[in-house]
Amino acid sequence: MEVFYIDDQPVPFEKGEKILSAALRAGLEIPHFCYHPALSVVATCRMCLVEVTDLGNGRPAPKLMTSCSTDAMPNMRVSTKNDKVQEGRELVMEYLLVNHPLDCPICDQSGECTLQDHSYAHGTGHSEMEYNKRVYGWRDIGTFVQLERNRCIHCSRCDRFTREITGTDEFGMFNRGHELTLDTFSDRAMTNHFQGNMADICPVGAITEKEFRFKRRAWKLRKVPSVCTGCSTGCNITIEHDRNEVLRLKPRENQDVNQWWMCDEGRLTYQQMNEREQRLAKPMGRVKGKLLQVTWQQLYDAVADRLEALKPNREQVVALVDTDSTLEEMFLLRRLLQEVFSSDQVFYPQQDWTQPESEFFIETLITTDKAPNQAGARLLGLKGSQEHDVISAMKSAKLLLVLGNPFINEQPLLDLAGTTELMVHIASRQSEWTDRADAIFPGQNHAEKEGSFLNKQEHWQRFWPALRPSRHVRPEWQILSELLHMGTATPVQQTPQFSQIFQQMTSIEHNLFGNLALEKLGESGISLANLRQQSDTLAQTA
Repeated sequence: MEVFYIDDQPVPFEKGEKILSAALRAGLEIPHFCYHPALSVVATCRMCLVEVTDLGNGRPAPKLMTSCSTDAMPNMRVSTKNDKVQEGRELVMEYLLVNHPLDCPICDQSGECTLQDHSYAHGTGHSEMEYNKRVYGWRDIGTFVQLERNRCIHCSRCDRFTREITGTDEFGMFNRGHELTLDTFSDRAMTNHFQGNMADICPVGAITEKEFRFKRRAWKLRKVPSVCTGCSTGCNITIEHDRNEVLRLKPRENQDVNQWWMCDEGRLTYQQMNEREQRLAKPMGRVKGKLLQVTWQQLYDAVADRLEALKPNREQVVALVDTDSTLEEMFLLRRLLQEVFSSDQVFYPQQDWTQPESEFFIETLITTDKAPNQAGARLLGLKGSQEHDVISAMKSAKLLLVLGNPFINEQPLLDLAGTTELMVHIASRQSEWTDRADAIFPGQNHAEKEGSFLNKQEHWQRFWPALRPSRHVRPEWQILSELLHMGTATPVQQTPQFSQIFQQMTSIEHNLFGNLALEKLGESGISLANLRQQSDTLAQTA
């Protein structure tokens, strides 16, 4: 890879790459507004001006150049910090603030506003242009976002997004010069499913999310990397929370999964993370037909005593698992049935899903498969089943284990559940299964625990806990691990760690996961196809 020089620092670049792109990849800062790696280059904001002192042929450029649109050349020398460049940036910033209201204290973007940062670093604090600023009213432009045109600096990111990314052409720039403004076409509200991304890429407070407006200041939010559970795409996200409440979800860049984006439906899953009314908050057992609160030890002892009395054979044990469950939880549930009951009757609701045809750029972001881990259930060899297959197994079941809330719309299954002699429900929220259960183990939701999912393309990704769970609930993998050891000759000595469970899974299922260490997953995950290829290569060289 050839190099050029920014402030005498060598920067590698690929053929055809722009100065700004190479600089950002190398970790160097050049202020900009209109540039985005997923959008076309327009060089409208002029904020990324640099001085090219040597074009690579010993000659300087005749004027300041926009780094977002200027090709990097071998041995080119670029200056980003001299007086000439600073003066150019000050003039540009003065122009951008001509009509921009200085309302940072009340602006919802304050604290994460690029204009605010760059005006402080590169502005002069005064303007030679003194006249009344133009004033527009706010506009409700879609189901998910709102437009405040007074704050717009005409970077055109939003316009290019609807033209180049979603392909809907429902938002654009109108008029010219001083009257240039943004709006939807024919005053119609936008209908695309990616509106939240327009708020993400807006460098100022012109487009904001309705769901987050005026809830918190950005600097109060704590951020934890995670994975969206809205569907099987598994978009990489950041959970942003404060005071043990999730305030919003933001996409994280992952070129192998979701690039820079996520859909609006996925963003709304934060509401499920904050759910309180339907939460299972304490362990409960059925005594004389009524569900009563008990201690964890009492519940484990009661289940053990009941199993000792029932002594079910392999055909009399059935487990149902929700595909919202993690790989580790599915692994432990399958292991529980195999090692304690010699049974393989673990069913999950198999969905026949299709990729809907769409004009959107990323067709993979929208899918009818709303289960985040169906690929994981299939990989672990669980039985993907429609209603009639499960009914056949449940008719002879004495013990029914339900992990999560699968098949909740299948009334025949719910009716059969009430006829089993012992039903155990492990979940974080109530459902129809809860009303029929004899023992209820309260679990933790997605934002409260660690785990990993396998998306529809078999990209393996982990997530971390963001919220502080109640002291009366436990992660499902811990509950299953304790039930597993309760049924064996080696009772659990201490509370297991997630890393230990993960290591158990990868070592036992090394043919599937290649003995991968937890740290190797990182924040971006890893493709199982690539992992298998690496394992095959190592095996051949050995």
